[in-house]
Amino acid sequence: MHSALIYSVNNSNSEFYKKSLAKLNIKITGVYSYIDFERSLLSDTFDVLIMDLELDNTDAITVIKEIKLLTLKKQPYIVVCSSKPDDFIQISAFNSGADDFVELPANSMIFESKIKAFLKRLVPDAQPAKNGYVYIDQEQYKIIVGNIAYSLPRLEFRMVTLLFSSPNKIFSKDEIATEIWHNKDISSKRTIDIHIRNIRRELGDDIIKTYRGLGYCMKTP
Repeated sequence: MHSALIYSVNNSNSEFYKKSLAKLNIKITGVYSYIDFERSLLSDTFDVLIMDLELDNTDAITVIKEIKLLTLKKQPYIVVCSSKPDDFIQISAFNSGADDFVELPANSMIFESKIKAFLKRLVPDAQPAKNGYVYIDQEQYKIIVGNIAYSLPRLEFRMVTLLFSSPNKIFSKDEIATEIWHNKDISSKRTIDIHIRNIRRELGDDIIKTYRGLGYCMKTP
């Protein structure tokens, strides 16, 4: 059974998340304080982490940055939810490491579909993929460049995996949006640029080539 950790200080939001996830047969853990949140995250593994943007004495963006300092058994898919979805807040959330951003109030069917689509992609490949330059281990959820192993947020891991699937192909933003978000008309294609920048910051500036006006391509040896 898949599992989800909900960090919300808003009862209405928390109930919405729980009801939506319950329909997907997901084991749910709900917390209301950072102490309980950190304790749960360190003691258990979760496929999905859903949190409000605004939390008591902190916010999701700050919390995500703190998560990066923790040694986790598994990196969850992070969804930030807010009733204040302006561009600056969304960009800040993605820059901090969020995998998705949901505007509240949300359509329950759309919310459920997003989580369900992600969970379908959790089945690991039987064999790790490699081309002599980059090694992608789907089971361990690691990207190895040279002799260094990296852990990326799930959405960015999937983007690298997508580009790696056809190293000589230039993927347009529409293709990336369709494969990753299942929606080529995502609110801002700048979101893709932000994730590419984050990937380069982690794995190296030259690992992904930019073809201006066309898209992105994984560098091969």
